[in-house]
Amino acid sequence: MEITLPDLETFKVLNFANEISHMTIEEPVIINASMGWVRPFGLLYTVAALKELRSLHHDVPFHINIGNTKGVTYAGHMGFFKSVSMAIAYGKEPGEANGNSDYIPITKIDTEYLQRQAVISGNYWELGQTIEYESRRLAQVISQGNRELSLLLTYVIREIIRNTPEHAGVNEVWLCGQHWQNGMAEVAIMDEGIGGLNSLQKNRIHRQYIDNDEAALRACVKAGISQAFNPAVKARTDSEWSNSGYGLYVVSKLCSVLGGSFCIASGKKYLHIDDNGKVKIGDTYIRGTAVKITMNASGLSNADALIQQIAKEGQEQAKMIRNAFKSASTPSKGLIDHI
Repeated sequence: MEITLPDLETFKVLNFANEISHMTIEEPVIINASMGWVRPFGLLYTVAALKELRSLHHDVPFHINIGNTKGVTYAGHMGFFKSVSMAIAYGKEPGEANGNSDYIPITKIDTEYLQRQAVISGNYWELGQTIEYESRRLAQVISQGNRELSLLLTYVIREIIRNTPEHAGVNEVWLCGQHWQNGMAEVAIMDEGIGGLNSLQKNRIHRQYIDNDEAALRACVKAGISQAFNPAVKARTDSEWSNSGYGLYVVSKLCSVLGGSFCIASGKKYLHIDDNGKVKIGDTYIRGTAVKITMNASGLSNADALIQQIAKEGQEQAKMIRNAFKSASTPSKGLIDHI
């Protein structure tokens, strides 16, 4: 049986993951890799899809034919093939490539490890502060000296990663990024946790009306919807870093405002928002959650003000949403400059 990888761009890989999730395989598989076009989200998402396919058919031999295209070369350098399986004798390992002002290769981020390293260095920060520090380091790699883009990417990366330990139930995320000559930057972040639906259903209030993957994704990008919501308290904990359910809302709006797009996939559905704010829902499959952000900050003069403006708009919208936090947490309104 042969499976041909598509060009690794957003909608093609979302559809590819859906297709192979329905396959029943009883014979050896040959995977043909001759991609012409490759992007960060496509890399991470296809890794997840292929790993899931192999885990479901662990008794079936898998082989790979690696073509000679620029896309294949790029994917190999970014750590794609060895992320699928270390037995593939092609390309670099995840995180092996040095990265530069244009790209971040496929990289594993372990939040527990980051926290331990911070303590060893004498920095007794809360986990959110530690994640912000690492997010700033990653953002600077692909911001090409653009301060406003660096601030935006620091915020975006931090907001997505800091959700993982609490909502995904895991401490590891995978990240990949690229900055193109036209000023557009893309960052993809993926975890292999419990998924958005299972996370929100931990809250007995949300469980009453969020009962499928599409409903969960639509809730995730609304202002103030959080697993942590408690109608009896109607407020967060006293911690500055407590969750308020505004992170993905602000991130998705930033992408649209800055001429990019936002995509989140979890379980059997994906939600995509384009630069006009148009929402598209489609079928896919991922065990965990994957997020894609693209934005162009080349003409932006004040990233902090834009983040605060969107958070403020979200708070106004949250007043009309049942079972939502009405006030965004301090981090959701911008960066915390403790470090």
